[in-house]
Amino acid sequence: MRSSTASPSQWFIDWVHGGDECSAGVSVTEDSALKYTPFWSAVRCISGSVASLPLITYTRKGEGKERADSHRVYNLLHNRPNDHMDAVTFLETRMANALVYGNGYAEIQRDGAGRPLALWPLLPNKTERKMSPGGVPYYEVTTNDGPVPITDYNVLHIKGLGPDGYSGYNVAAYHKEAIGVGVAIKKYGGKFFGNGAQPGGVLEHPGQLTDTAAKRLRESWQSVHGGLDNAHRIAILEEGMGWKQMGVDPEKSQCLEMQKFSVADVSRIFNIPPHKLGDLDRATFSNIEQQSIEFVTTTLFYWFRKWEQECNYKLFLPGERDKFFVEFLVDAFLRGDTEARTKSYTAGRQGGWLSINDVRRMENLNPIGPEGDKYMEPLNMKPAGEEPPQQKPPDKTTTDDDGDADDTRTWDAHYRVVSDTCGRVLRAASKREDDAANEDFATKILSPVLMAWSATLGAHYASLEDEYCRMAAAIPDASTAEEWAVELMTKVKEIAQGCQNAN
Repeated sequence: MRSSTASPSQWFIDWVHGGDECSAGVSVTEDSALKYTPFWSAVRCISGSVASLPLITYTRKGEGKERADSHRVYNLLHNRPNDHMDAVTFLETRMANALVYGNGYAEIQRDGAGRPLALWPLLPNKTERKMSPGGVPYYEVTTNDGPVPITDYNVLHIKGLGPDGYSGYNVAAYHKEAIGVGVAIKKYGGKFFGNGAQPGGVLEHPGQLTDTAAKRLRESWQSVHGGLDNAHRIAILEEGMGWKQMGVDPEKSQCLEMQKFSVADVSRIFNIPPHKLGDLDRATFSNIEQQSIEFVTTTLFYWFRKWEQECNYKLFLPGERDKFFVEFLVDAFLRGDTEARTKSYTAGRQGGWLSINDVRRMENLNPIGPEGDKYMEPLNMKPAGEEPPQQKPPDKTTTDDDGDADDTRTWDAHYRVVSDTCGRVLRAASKREDDAANEDFATKILSPVLMAWSATLGAHYASLEDEYCRMAAAIPDASTAEEWAVELMTKVKEIAQGCQNAN
């Protein structure tokens, strides 16, 4: 049957109405799907999260890396991809297109040497990936002047799940039934509240009404009780008229439960936790943090890899790919959580894999100089399967006649105690900025050890308590625990020798 004005083809009817209807009786297109709140929220959440993270260009340095902020790709992905758009907007819109249409496109403008100069967004509904008769892939962009072909290497293509790996499924069209149910429920609720005259009921009149009287009664009832502002107004019925409700109460028809189910459907479509869409029914203080972590690891990491692999292949020249690469700075997610960030830095400093300058760079602070590049090493750790290293005290020989004060075994026995205590004091001092607090701590912890040592040597330590406290509080500026222990013990031994000579 030929299409005509009186009997148009179904495709023309669908086009006029904005797409074919789903089972719920509404038409679902990419634009109408975005007008559905949960769908918009899911797209906005993922695209905004991806765009909020810096996409950094690095150069490989042996087993490490460093920022290549002078490379032109760094400026395109981190600052401005073109003269009319910032990097956040570019990433967000391309990501949103990939989520809704299944594909996000951008044309790569290059100079004469093939290096990228700018990234220009392409509309997903006017761009299509095709294959030439010779098996060469290319993209066809529909413009006002007709289709324009673009080589595959000059199009940055972020795609979702697809049938062949070359293009992604149109998510709005593929899941129109699930989205349509939610749109229909929203539309039904709006109609219900917009028409407070309860159209689901009838007015019963005991007599016979003429057409004119029935029309006048209908218009009068609608003007008094129609609309949200007139809802629940008292109705006065005359001449024996009665009201009979015919509609179904929204609560009885379980509209709220159906709406929650449709939100869960959108959550499943995008693999996103329900609390990200405002559904907090099953969210608790104990599980919402874990769900947020899973959102990063199971949802965002998938898209991170999509962006990184496509950019690494098409934005760098073949000779640059072994040297340069791009990577999302996922640590930026911790920027808003001071406590989590501080704990991470503390663990890195104590574990020996972060320096002060490393921490300051992640906090967007300037380094403090070469001394800030030193890494701390825990003293109580050893390689697995090895015996702990034994610290050998400095050799001491007896020099006096009786041999009691300079007994090597006495020195060895106390050296480890004094050295360990000195190490505790130095570690505590490295974490504090208050010198007075450091001196008080050293006096409290170290002076009893020195007095016990002097007692072993035979000195009258009770009368020298102030001297030992002064020695304990004199924390050296740049000494190891071992060096400080030898220095203190040597002074105590000299005091003890002096006490013996006095006696």
